[in-house]
Amino acid sequence: MSEESRPFISHGSRSLAEKSDDESSENFVIEIRQPKSLLFLRIACVLEGIALILLTIGLILAFQTRNPELDSDLECARQVSAYSPLLEEPDLIKYSEYDLPLYFNEKTDYRGPPTPEREVMWEKLWHQGAFEVPEDKLGIMNKSHSGRTYKHVPPEVGTGYAAQLEVLHQLHCVHMLRQWSYKEHWLDKGLDLPGSLYGDPKLTRMHLDHCIEVLRANIMCTSDVTPILIELDPKAPFGERADFRSNHKCRNFWEIRQWVIDHTAIP
Repeated sequence: MSEESRPFISHGSRSLAEKSDDESSENFVIEIRQPKSLLFLRIACVLEGIALILLTIGLILAFQTRNPELDSDLECARQVSAYSPLLEEPDLIKYSEYDLPLYFNEKTDYRGPPTPEREVMWEKLWHQGAFEVPEDKLGIMNKSHSGRTYKHVPPEVGTGYAAQLEVLHQLHCVHMLRQWSYKEHWLDKGLDLPGSLYGDPKLTRMHLDHCIEVLRANIMCTSDVTPILIELDPKAPFGERADFRSNHKCRNFWEIRQWVIDHTAIP
């Protein structure tokens, strides 16, 4: 049948037979390609599942794993301390564990009655100069609105303020109370009391009371929570005694003291 005798069919259209052949061909192509599409879909689902698992693991590790910087000794010290220029020094503040030698009768170089050598050792512990605190740090020290005037370091050193280290101040107080407890060592020999104990008795008493308060306040401030175990010992009074040689985590005092020496602004 000629194209003219087939109504409503454009001149560019093909016969039903031709169209049927084409559709069969298309269906054949679809049947060939369908397995590959399913394979890609399955691979995509597997990859998506793996990605989800990895994301979950990453989130768990992020919550469970601490930032190494926050775990460092310096960051720990910064978290539990007020401002200090020593905390701006990388790798200065460190912690180590020790069983402190604190038994009732345990001998140390610093324990016992005064001797010339022992007094020198005590003096060297705390008697250091002042270091510089930058001018712009008064605010974080809660001193910018104190209404007080603070001493500057010499101009040739810097523009900051002179300061002494609290731990050395506390050791000075321990040293003074120790010397007071041994005052007969000097008085019985007709000697003047050493250092801060010599002078106006009222001022000496005030100084001693100040030192007692300094130590009380700082001990309560730090509130050491180290357990002290009770040792059972038949030879001890009441059959037991405190084990004062307890394990402590301590800052590196000697390096801290050396920093003060190395950064002395006013001897």
